Amino acid sequence: MLIAADIALSYGELHALRGVSIAAEPGRILGLVGPNGSGKSTLLNVLAGLQRPDNGNVTLDGRTIPPGLPHVAAQHGIGRTFQVPRLARRLTVLQNMLVGAPPPPGESLWHLLFRPRQVRRHERALHAAAMAMLHRIGLAHQADDYADALSGGQQKLLSMGMLLMGAPRALLLDEPAAGVNPALIARQIDLLRAVRAEGRIVVLVEHNMEMVADLCDRVVVLDAGEVIASGTPAEIRADHRVMRSYLGEPA
Repeated sequence: MLIAADIALSYGELHALRGVSIAAEPGRILGLVGPNGSGKSTLLNVLAGLQRPDNGNVTLDGRTIPPGLPHVAAQHGIGRTFQVPRLARRLTVLQNMLVGAPPPPGESLWHLLFRPRQVRRHERALHAAAMAMLHRIGLAHQADDYADALSGGQQKLLSMGMLLMGAPRALLLDEPAAGVNPALIARQIDLLRAVRAEGRIVVLVEHNMEMVADLCDRVVVLDAGEVIASGTPAEIRADHRVMRSYLGEPA
């Protein structure tokens, strides 16, 4: 289980997060929603070790994740995507997928010089795994295209595939459906259902409430850095506090 407990983070007088606590379970998708500026992406940054909170802690399966150390969070099994995909745009789709894979254990110049067969076997296995992932996300036919030639939705699929190449325990996804056409959103949904069935932890930040209702087991709503509601998608839709937060409507 991925747990954030009493997370607080301020930028001077601006309180980005105010005592936020969430718990994301294996084999379930936790939706994180709220108006722009409510603290969703900041919370993902804290979970991924990209920002150090002023207060609170993050644990994964009972182990504390050191704050502000993204490489350590990744080593513990926490991976994150971004609203704007972070790709090597002048590398091919396949090359980007290979970048997402972890380095082989014991990688060194010694192995390269004195165990070349072992290195070649690993490279072949890695290439096969990358192609298998490209087939899984529907981009195998574009393996040799530059990443920059992909549409925005395809780039988001590629970034999800790169994340999965590292076999993370917990996936933090920041608005994967933003600006994506319905056909590719449907492909994202199929992929995330499969990831959930594998027993992984998924935290999904998303404004597409149709996708949230279709995918998420539970939803947490943030507003002005605070949790204002949590529950099933149906319970969130019926919550007057959420309606006020999004639409300014009276309860």
